[in-house]
Amino acid sequence: MKQFYLKDKSIDLDLGYGSYHIFFTGGWYIKNLEELDIKLIDLETNEKINLKAKDFFGLRKQDYIGGEKAVEAFEFNILKASKLKITIKNPEVLIMKKVHPFMFMYSILFPRKIEIDKIKVVVK
Repeated sequence: MKQFYLKDKSIDLDLGYGSYHIFFTGGWYIKNLEELDIKLIDLETNEKINLKAKDFFGLRKQDYIGGEKAVEAFEFNILKASKLKITIKNPEVLIMKKVHPFMFMYSILFPRKIEIDKIKVVVK
C-alpha cells in the first residue's frame, strides 16, 4: 500500500503486476471526481495507464484504511512490474465530506467538506 497527501499532487510508485485500487481518505462522500485531472504514467515506457472509475450508479465502495474513512475512486491493472508516476493537477475541484448527503442527520452534524491538505490518496 502506497499513500500520499492530495496536496502533494504526485508520487513515484514501484508496483508489481496485478490489479490496484485508488482510494481517497477522510470521508465517505466524494464529488467532482470526473473533473479531477489524474494521470498514471509508466515511467519506463512513457505510456498512460487507463484508470477505470469505480462506481455503481453513483455509489462507491467505502472502507477504512489506517483507521480513516476511505472511498474507492479508480482501479487499474498492470501486466508487469513497473515504476509509475501518479499526477493530480487540479486537486482543489475535489469535494469530500465525512458522510453522504443521504444521511440527513449526519450531514447536519458534519456539513463541511474535508480540506485538501487532510485528504490522502492511497494505492492498494
